Amino acid sequence: MKIRQLIAGMGTLALAVSLAACGGQGAKAGGSGDKAGASTQQSGAVTPDSSGPQPKVSGSGAALHLTFPNAEAPKNLKVWVQQQGTGRKLEATDLVIAHYVGQVWKNDKPFDSSFSRGAPTPFSLQNVIPGWTQALTGLPVGTKVIVSVPPELGYGPNGGNKDAGIGANDVIDFYVEIVNAFGANQSGEKSAKVETDVAALPVELTGAVGEPVSLKVKAGAAEPTKLTHTVIARGSGPVVAKKDVTVYVQYAANFWDNSRTETTYGQGGPRALPIGHGAIFDSLIGIPVGSRVLIMSPSAAGGNSGQRVPSMAVVVDILGQMPTPPAANQLNK
Repeated sequence: MKIRQLIAGMGTLALAVSLAACGGQGAKAGGSGDKAGASTQQSGAVTPDSSGPQPKVSGSGAALHLTFPNAEAPKNLKVWVQQQGTGRKLEATDLVIAHYVGQVWKNDKPFDSSFSRGAPTPFSLQNVIPGWTQALTGLPVGTKVIVSVPPELGYGPNGGNKDAGIGANDVIDFYVEIVNAFGANQSGEKSAKVETDVAALPVELTGAVGEPVSLKVKAGAAEPTKLTHTVIARGSGPVVAKKDVTVYVQYAANFWDNSRTETTYGQGGPRALPIGHGAIFDSLIGIPVGSRVLIMSPSAAGGNSGQRVPSMAVVVDILGQMPTPPAANQLNK
């Protein structure tokens, strides 16, 4: 069993969702979660095709939606940039946070909308329909864009998405606002202020502040008897709120006897974790975004799994926080 699965079953310390579910509640961006069936091997940056008549954005707030021209649906992937962003350019392995609304071409009723839920949604560009991966890769954070996805890059290969009212031959269109994004190897702030002598810690760390990190528990180090945290380097971002937020983190974790290790750096990338549910990551409350933190957790009962969770050490880089989105998702493959 993986460390993230054990952490998820730690009774009062349990995560609200498994760490394996990148993006947590909102990773699914709207609905049933039916698979698209098309391979993300087709993904990657594309030259935006902005030819032909395009939909228009209408309404505002929860009622924001697309209106369609009196024309046939596009046969190819279309990317119509409405506003160019100025942030980092998205890579195909990024964890992206976005506001969006999705509709079948010429259908006035959205099948999914983060605007109606009142919070942007996190998702991995590796785990969405290929049309999204191809359309968004290379766009800067802050970009607002309309995307038209042909069925072969959406849900068509899997017979559509009946729960969402998407047929096998339907073209689906999205208006997307890219709010933020985190890279697969992204770490905390390079300029975070070091406030702990790492040589004095019970773990050996490899990786400077602002770089991916790994750890090993030192031989003979006493196991923790209670949940503790130590700020290794303090970032300059806003402090993590007590509730109703999701933090975006990278981490490296080891059982205390070093028999098992796990890292997110380059291995699936950042995780989105809800705060305020009694999980060990509630230790991050009050600590600024950009910080690096060592969490040490004692052995505990494994909850419903019945398996006892060994003591462990987890080094966490806090990348960001956003309001926790409601559960959703029509975008996942």
